[in-house]
Amino acid sequence: MGIRRARVEEAELCWRIRNLAIVDQCQVCYPLSAITAWTPETMPVGYRQAILEHPFYVAEDRQGQLLATGYLDSETHRVEAIFTLPEAMRQGLASRVMARIKQEAREQGLSVIALSSTPNAQGFYEKQGFIRVREDTHFSPSADYSFDCVEMVCRLG
Repeated sequence: MGIRRARVEEAELCWRIRNLAIVDQCQVCYPLSAITAWTPETMPVGYRQAILEHPFYVAEDRQGQLLATGYLDSETHRVEAIFTLPEAMRQGLASRVMARIKQEAREQGLSVIALSSTPNAQGFYEKQGFIRVREDTHFSPSADYSFDCVEMVCRLG
């Protein structure tokens, strides 16, 4: 298993990992209709741009299959797109992607990074050193739904 920068031609695969992870993991906290609207098959242009413009990492197996994703938004200092294929969960892949993102943040001279967590992922992020700042919501016009989320920060030592 390796962690490396994503290539722009892998954007659709990363989008697919995102959608499969959301559908698999988020039904415990959001209605299926909102999840379906949140996970359209057609990838937005901005997703490809994220791979081009930010340190976007993937975890891959020995055969080169992508299994997990995540990136650091270089402008906002926020962690985004931490997702793992459902069949590859519980193998430490997202933790390894997060470790690489934290390393990247330190290399950029950052002392704090932040993220918005779905309620079901809060425990994972706490294990990664993030602390809860507040409960919040994010309204998605495409889903016509206000998603509950948890704002979190991690101080980098």
